[in-house]
Amino acid sequence: MRAVGWLKIPVGSALLEIPLARYGFVYSDGLRQGVHITEQLRVDRLSGRFTWSRARQNEAAKLQGSSYLISQVSSVRFTTRLGDPNCEFLSAAQKQIHKQRQLRSWLKSHAPVILGLIVMIFNVVTLTLILAACLAHTMWLVFPRAGEHFDMSQGPDTEALGAASTLSVLTALCAIVTGWWLGIFRCRCCGFNAFHMDSLGVAERLSDKIAARCRIQRPITGAVLVVCIMWCFFLVILCPVAYGLSRKTLCDSGSCTADPGSPLLPTCGVGNCSCGGLADLACVSATTGQDLNICQNVKQPMCTVEGSGQTASGVQLPLLAAAVGSTALAILLGLVWLLNAWAMYAGWVRSDRDLVLVPQIMYHRFAVNFRSRNEGKLVFTLSAEDDPLAIAAALMPRGQRTSLAVMYQAPETMIGTYMPGAQGLTNHVNCSRVSRSLRP
Repeated sequence: MRAVGWLKIPVGSALLEIPLARYGFVYSDGLRQGVHITEQLRVDRLSGRFTWSRARQNEAAKLQGSSYLISQVSSVRFTTRLGDPNCEFLSAAQKQIHKQRQLRSWLKSHAPVILGLIVMIFNVVTLTLILAACLAHTMWLVFPRAGEHFDMSQGPDTEALGAASTLSVLTALCAIVTGWWLGIFRCRCCGFNAFHMDSLGVAERLSDKIAARCRIQRPITGAVLVVCIMWCFFLVILCPVAYGLSRKTLCDSGSCTADPGSPLLPTCGVGNCSCGGLADLACVSATTGQDLNICQNVKQPMCTVEGSGQTASGVQLPLLAAAVGSTALAILLGLVWLLNAWAMYAGWVRSDRDLVLVPQIMYHRFAVNFRSRNEGKLVFTLSAEDDPLAIAAALMPRGQRTSLAVMYQAPETMIGTYMPGAQGLTNHVNCSRVSRSLRP
């Protein structure tokens, strides 16, 4: 909401007879919580000067402002607005920060579910849970299947064992990072003290107000993470051992016989003749390789029928325990994720303590132009309770009245002591459509 006015002050108006006028305006700083800005305007008609200053409360050393000659003023323009007066004085970088905070405020007001999902999903705790779930699923894939049921007459899946071993290492590393992020594992010599910001915990340690929101949160999380790391190291050892125990070497005598009626002598490694790895590579004759053994490394069945004479690997029980334990660990990490997700939601979405919520207020924005271009333009704000006509009249030098000037009328939204119909003023001008100006 705004009302704009250019005005002409008639000579002899009572507003010009005030020799010394002072105006003050205090409002909240939109960039700093609990900080207020004070603007002061002092107009001395006797000396022909006016002084404007702007500073934070109780910080006189950071005062900004200057003194100007009233005789050098060429025009005064004012606008009545609804919003944050501090936005009139922000730099480009500060305006960007202000827009980001406004966007975050809007998200917290209109889209808390979306914001909560973003901050709860994209973090290292979620990554640890995903890796643990994948590890548990992979451990069940180790057992061979035949259709819809398990076929324990075969050996364990070699590729699944390798994937489980790799996932165990990744899960352990991610759990260590999670413990550091949640403040459970501390390392003063790791160089992480450079992260001092306390926003959403990205690339830094999560704040204690979120990581330890309740008493049981950090102890339970720490215990589960320690168990997770130890369990992953156990799986890293178990998977290679299970692979070695599930395989055996079978050796047969290497021999190749010549085809009936053929004068050709079979050669190892040529055609269907095989005498073993080294003999095939050396291309020795079949008569030389018949005394060699052909050995193959094959899988042992995990279980065998009693009385069959076959040997079972016996790794089904350790692998079954590993699969059940990995599933239980994934469930525990899921509960830990829910506990920390609740803390993040309560600390990031429901809490507004880190936001600087500036109320929207009515104020006057003044733009004073000078005769000299070197002076530039002075912009300041004052309370909507102040009469902008009186302020503009005090800032303008005395001049001759022209019959072409349109008299000023206060807008309906103005707050203050100004009464329409005062001496030298008219009431028929629409402020939203008609332009008014101050000219000496």
